[in-house]
Amino acid sequence: SVSAFLLNRSSDLEMYFFWEITSVTSFLLIGYTRSDEAINNSFKALWMNLLGGCGIAAAIAVGILAFNTVNLYDIINLAIEHGTGAHTLIFLLPIACLAFAALTKSAQFPFSGWLLGAMVAPTPSSALLHSATMVKAGVYLLIRISAAMADNYVGNMVALIGGFTFLAASCLAISVSDGKKVLAYSTISNLGLIVACTGCGYEETIWAAVFLVIFHAVSKSMLFQCVGAIENTTGSRDVEDMQGLMAIFPKLAVILMIGIAGMFLAPFGMLISKWAALKAFIDTSSVYVSSLMVLFICFGSATTMFYWTKWMSKILGASPR
Repeated sequence: SVSAFLLNRSSDLEMYFFWEITSVTSFLLIGYTRSDEAINNSFKALWMNLLGGCGIAAAIAVGILAFNTVNLYDIINLAIEHGTGAHTLIFLLPIACLAFAALTKSAQFPFSGWLLGAMVAPTPSSALLHSATMVKAGVYLLIRISAAMADNYVGNMVALIGGFTFLAASCLAISVSDGKKVLAYSTISNLGLIVACTGCGYEETIWAAVFLVIFHAVSKSMLFQCVGAIENTTGSRDVEDMQGLMAIFPKLAVILMIGIAGMFLAPFGMLISKWAALKAFIDTSSVYVSSLMVLFICFGSATTMFYWTKWMSKILGASPR
């Protein structure tokens, strides 16, 4: 098949090259305004993403020295075949290095600081690069190697990091009122849920992760662009200042409402994906991981609903102007 043909020729070297291209592009766009804050944030994004690049470089080195290959498909297959044997460590080491690279790119705790700082970039950059393209490269890599993380230490660690990030970032989103920061925390939170799905490595969690990637990218791009349009129109992107937006700018408010609804309401794909992820976590073989992941997704989803509902109520409320 075409997919198998492409997969067999996926080289870590090619991936490494384009991985770093996105890091450089992000660095340039975050520092676009050349203010002190923008320059500091751009360098923070650069060094954090370069740490991830070091992870891929380490995976390439292990692949060459231990397995004489840099083909991603070969490394995944070796981890699947020998990841539970006597010499587990050497086969899971490149998978662990690739997972570390993906966690930095997807701004998971403790590497979430660079994505929050990236909000000083122009709004189209935030919409395209920092919500739907660059950060998705990390979770895309995790989806690719997810089968090699099923029921092993690497997968359990990735799942727990993703679950904790999902809950913590959701709670932090409640504490801010800047529209772009709310979206940034929401992005980190939803990426955490995708990471948690990939860490389990089961068929249900993998297709749930793919669904989450697609629907999150579409909704969040729309939301970032809307917040930028609202800032240009009203002079503020604060959620509190969007009180009664439906009465003042109804078309803009309707598009924003569609984006918000896509993040947590039925029948949109995000809700379906969360249900599938919850069911898969319950079926996980590890009791401790299963229990923690169910708690993370339940409480994280509750806090997610809180800040989205608050934003929707502000838009639909009575206008003070």
